[in-house]
Amino acid sequence: MASETSAAGKLAWLALMVFAILFGLCTIFAAATTGAQAWQEHAQSQWPTVTARVDKCAMLQNSAGPKKFYIRCYLSYAVGSEQNIATVYSGYAYPSTNGALAEWVDEHPQGTPIFVRYDPTDHAKVVQIAPLMPGGGPHTPNNLKLLEFFAAGFLLLSLIALLTRPQTS
Repeated sequence: MASETSAAGKLAWLALMVFAILFGLCTIFAAATTGAQAWQEHAQSQWPTVTARVDKCAMLQNSAGPKKFYIRCYLSYAVGSEQNIATVYSGYAYPSTNGALAEWVDEHPQGTPIFVRYDPTDHAKVVQIAPLMPGGGPHTPNNLKLLEFFAAGFLLLSLIALLTRPQTS
């Protein structure tokens, strides 16, 4: 009976270690993703600002998978004497929560000014400043929350595994 309990305890500890390692790997991946996203958003925050005008905004449904909606807007703006056109997209929303998307489209008819930052090396590439579309804006704060979750889970599981590791005889 003692050996069955010992075998079950070792198996439970092994499962705990697998989860700790999985959380550790997720922590590494989340840290790399967060760092890259933060660097990109920092670089974009240094780009020059310009006022763009809405050419056309529409709420569209995705073509595959579960039914979700998003906004696609065509913007036009000038950088010096050069006229540019860019397309910006919102985040996705499910039918039960797409009211904010529809409201945003209604509030931004053709000619509405939108502030954007443009890439000085590729004037057709922009990021929105204000007003932000639903689901738009920086992603780093949410990435940090995910990183904190995985790091805390890794530390907690590792501590539990360390305190409950089977004793070798």
